[in-house]
Amino acid sequence: MPLFIATYTHPDYEGWKTYLHPHLEWIAAQVKCGTLYASGPTLTGETRSAALLFNSPDQSTLEATITTDPYVEHGQVAELTITQWDPIFGMLNAESTQSGKSTEQVVRETLTAFGSSPQRGD
Repeated sequence: MPLFIATYTHPDYEGWKTYLHPHLEWIAAQVKCGTLYASGPTLTGETRSAALLFNSPDQSTLEATITTDPYVEHGQVAELTITQWDPIFGMLNAESTQSGKSTEQVVRETLTAFGSSPQRGD
């Protein structure tokens, strides 16, 4: 199933605090049902923000799910981005379009597909 990275921005600190508890309950429910793989604050800038890694059949289904987040329902998300992600390298390879392939195999196939060759000593 495709993976998506969603980012939230929360500039209203008081509103963020007000809806934190229902939001965390929503997060826990999404983890329990397998829709949410990981979530947490991003540690950049002055404005509160978060990144969430979702597992969803498609973006429209994910968008419908996100609308049920109390932060979204109560206007506490000023900016929302959703990006489909293909984790071909690393521990989530099994969730990717290159599932089961080694890093070396993916590198070799990618270089071949783009008509490139490995550079030694770089």
